[in-house]
Amino acid sequence: MSVTPVCPRCGEALVVRPGSTAEAWCHVHGAVTPLHHTVLVAHDAISAVTADARVPAWVPDPMPVGWSVTGMAWGGEPGARAIVVDCAGPAPLGGSAELVLVAEEPGTGVGCGYAGLPGLDPGEVIEGPSSVDVKAAGQHAPLWAVPTTDDRAAFVGEAYGVWLWLVMWPMSAAWLLAEQLQLLDLRDRIYPDLPLGPPSEHLLPGR
Repeated sequence: MSVTPVCPRCGEALVVRPGSTAEAWCHVHGAVTPLHHTVLVAHDAISAVTADARVPAWVPDPMPVGWSVTGMAWGGEPGARAIVVDCAGPAPLGGSAELVLVAEEPGTGVGCGYAGLPGLDPGEVIEGPSSVDVKAAGQHAPLWAVPTTDDRAAFVGEAYGVWLWLVMWPMSAAWLLAEQLQLLDLRDRIYPDLPLGPPSEHLLPGR
């Protein structure tokens, strides 16, 4: 179902400890939780990952018109400690856009990898008033804007006791948050008509 795991912080190939799928070594970041991903996302792959996951697998609900799920990645086996869902579709201001949603336990570094931050957690990013908010499985979740490169927009907050990241390409795709975004946890329900699309170029961090 998955291919060679990569570093959750930079997307580079890892040296995996024999007999272990939970620990690996990155030549840049040292010991990390390997990030696994699918070549082609499918409903059965989503079910397999979410069955014993320790964190949510977020998708927009309803999905924006013309959008689809284009990739999935997870860190930690069994019982994912981080889940990445990639979606793509028409950009609010024209062209195409991608949205990566990350739910992760503190200390895994997955969201920082996608946002382009150097650490494991957002740290001082979360201070002062929030920038936007979403509803995650009915729960109000304020999000703070993340300082990042000019090719993307990123926001981070907390939902259900773990980090919630939204990273979007291009930066103008942040207009998706102009109206409050509703998120569904795929651990609760994988609807049979969940739209699936071709693999994404932004599924792995560092891309």
